[in-house]
Amino acid sequence: MVAAALGLTSKKLAPFLSVGSIFVSFVLSLLSAFMSKMPYIVRIPWFSFLGDNVSMGMLFDGLSIVMGTTVALVSFLISVYSYKYMENDWGWTRYWFFFTFFVGSMMMLIYASNLVVMLVGWEGTTLASYALIGHWYTDEPERWVGDSNRKAWNVDMSTSPSHAGIRAMVFTSLADVGFITGIGMLYYASGTISILGILNAMPHILGVLYSRGLLLPFLIAFTLGAFGKSAQFPFHEWLVTAMTGPTSISALIHAATMVNAGVYFLLRFTPIIITAAYVAGMYAPISSFFTYILLIGALTAFMMASMAVSSNELKLILAYSTSSQLGYMFMAIGAAYFAVPTVAIFASMSHLISQAIFKAALFMAAGVLIHEYSSRYIKNMGNAWKNMKYTGIAFLFAALSLSGIPPFSGFWDKDLILDVTLYSGNLIAYALGIAGAFLTAFYIFRAFKLVFINKNENAKEVEEAHPIELYPYLLLGVLSLVFGIFWYFPYGGLSQIIYRLMTYNSIVTWPSFMTASGVTINASLSAISVIVALAGIGLALYLYAKNRELNIRSPFMLGIQKFLYDRWYINAIYYRIFVNGTARISSWMYGHIEWGAFDKFYHALVPRAVTGLGSRLKNYQRGNIGKFISTMIIGGAILLIILIVAIGVISVV
Repeated sequence: MVAAALGLTSKKLAPFLSVGSIFVSFVLSLLSAFMSKMPYIVRIPWFSFLGDNVSMGMLFDGLSIVMGTTVALVSFLISVYSYKYMENDWGWTRYWFFFTFFVGSMMMLIYASNLVVMLVGWEGTTLASYALIGHWYTDEPERWVGDSNRKAWNVDMSTSPSHAGIRAMVFTSLADVGFITGIGMLYYASGTISILGILNAMPHILGVLYSRGLLLPFLIAFTLGAFGKSAQFPFHEWLVTAMTGPTSISALIHAATMVNAGVYFLLRFTPIIITAAYVAGMYAPISSFFTYILLIGALTAFMMASMAVSSNELKLILAYSTSSQLGYMFMAIGAAYFAVPTVAIFASMSHLISQAIFKAALFMAAGVLIHEYSSRYIKNMGNAWKNMKYTGIAFLFAALSLSGIPPFSGFWDKDLILDVTLYSGNLIAYALGIAGAFLTAFYIFRAFKLVFINKNENAKEVEEAHPIELYPYLLLGVLSLVFGIFWYFPYGGLSQIIYRLMTYNSIVTWPSFMTASGVTINASLSAISVIVALAGIGLALYLYAKNRELNIRSPFMLGIQKFLYDRWYINAIYYRIFVNGTARISSWMYGHIEWGAFDKFYHALVPRAVTGLGSRLKNYQRGNIGKFISTMIIGGAILLIILIVAIGVISVV
């Protein structure tokens, strides 16, 4: 953040300081993996609060190091891409300031050793997202998301950048109310904001809350901010319209920073809650909480994938995809209670890494495609493979990883998530996950077919991206393959390294029955997920060859298409109930309460009463000295009587 602030003095200096500072963060995060002692805490005195000293503390353990290294690497590559992508933008310096502030806030959140530092980083990402999503706040029509003039239930379905920035802040801040309430409850119960202190006190905290019937409300409130940040139902709508920002920011939000904050929060506190419940002998009472996480994640994964199937905006398809993939991560966290916790938590973290890699590649490639075609709609694109082969390769590799095709990275962790979900015994969640996997493969290859393969005579001629833009997402596309190849091989590969780092270098001491010696894949279940994904790809390639989809025009199918295109009407419901409903209540209160009661009382009744009283009293103001003296004597007598009565009452008391 300091680098970005210094960059305000020079337009040329801003990006170099920003990119350089993020690269330093990546190097330091990577080197911290080789620390001999973990977990390790660095504390710098900050301020005092209610007699307690709050430190600017940094916690280094397996989870924070893996997360920090992933975020810093992807953010660094996006920042390199941004140098070319944003070079002619009128908000260049402001962009770099908030870009670095965004990454800095995320790194603060990741390495925080106490809840105050985490909250500062948490809200820092909210502020930065507001500024960057609404970066083009002049609201030119080409910067909007959604079809202009399209309405659902008489609600406008298009969103301007300035409106989208406010939506992001409102949705996430609303959920943060629960998070802040949970922090207050934890501090009240434990007297500490330190994560290690909460770890030690959590068995007692759970017991007290359970005895008072507040355990489930506390857990839901405390984790509500995570659902908002990671765009899980019902908070998913902010992420959909966040596409109004520059594509580089879409990549940053969706792959490296804000949306991953919620998953990271749950990965940080789920082990604490599970082990504390075991120690306190309260393992059964928290089952409903983890079922809630599991089902919300599964619903979001399926629901958002279904919306992507009918979308025509390239970035919007990827936005739906992000929320859907985050749903899979929540599924794994929810299944952690019912399966082997360390394996389920690793599955969520592994998919977070894969999602960061392939989603950043997809978004950056999308930014170049939208620029080249001068349109955000895939129907206006086509035959891009002819002149943009490297972009096509990067997009294809990332799409295969997203679809869960071996040996790409997305296959291993998505398969592992489905495995632990099935092992949890929740067949509804598993069915939604399988259906979501089919839809995922379908919608991403629908986009690939229309953009890169199909011919479109009305589309512009395009050319390959500038190397500064191309190399970051091409590297990430190839990395999604390399990471997948070495994920399981040889001898457990990267999965074993990351699993051991997260499990045995954690702040939590896991009971032996909650751990596994390593990560294994069920071949039979893997075959099911691969067949489902291949079916989705095959159907997309078949339907969108020779425009076969145009033949599917029955009233029923058109109704389904409209339902999905208008986002299950959830946005319309929100506006009809909350926005329009609040406006109607406000209008009624203005007419009947503010104007009808207060204004009429103060501006009509009171003035008339005073005026009427003055008119009557002026009869006594005609200069007759006798009347003045009489009035004064009468008034004095009245005051004397009141005084005598008051003295009598006081003496009696």
